[in-house]
This record gives sequence, structure tokens and C-alpha cells, in this order.
Amino acid sequence: MKNTSKQKNFFPKIFCNINNSISIDFMNRKLISTGLYVCSNFIKKYHFFIKKIFVNAFCIIHIQKNMGLKIVIINIIPETKTIINYKEKIVIIDILPIININWIESSILNKSKRGENCFGSTGI
Repeated sequence: MKNTSKQKNFFPKIFCNINNSISIDFMNRKLISTGLYVCSNFIKKYHFFIKKIFVNAFCIIHIQKNMGLKIVIINIIPETKTIINYKEKIVIIDILPIININWIESSILNKSKRGENCFGSTGI
């Protein structure tokens, strides 16, 4: 997946790939197909995060063993049904590269503007 824009990140919109509408009762969940697949080396190089949710529910990204990208939708709104329609936009995901961090151990901390009282202290 190449980023053709001048932005640092790529935010693809994820649509559901279902034939009929799906109704989800309160505290129930459904695994919704997106029809998208990712290659295994892509998963090793990038993190996937939900940036925006377009349905009135809790959503989780799920990547199956066959590398199919699906969205778990959980209805957490009491006394309502969440309806997912054919080709409805579900979420926008954020795909960020995995960055390796090299930690350097140190026993000395630099002085800060926060003061010496406590973490986050403004001196007030």
C-alpha cells in the first residue's frame, strides 16, 4: 500500500462487504467482512489503528489467519440496535510504520522547567 499523497500517514476508509443489512442487539457483536486482505510482511512492518468510527458502536480491527481484514462491531448503546447496511462506511484506519526504539539507560536526568517538587509539578 503506497502513500501517494504528501501526508506522512495513509488513512484508508473501510467499508463493509456484506450482501444484506446486519442488526446488532445491545451487548452483542458481529465480525464484519471488509473484503480487504493484507500480506503477512505488511503486518510485520505496520501498526493498524482505528482513527474514526462511523457507526454507533465499539469497533476493533481483526486480521484473520488468511490475512483478511475484518472489523468486530460491538453494540454498547442500551435499548438500541446497531444496523450495518450494504457497503456502509464503517471506520477509517491509521496505518503507521513500526519504529524500533533504541533505549539508552541513564542514571542522570536533565533539569526541567517543572521544578523539583514532583512529576508534573508547576510549583503552585
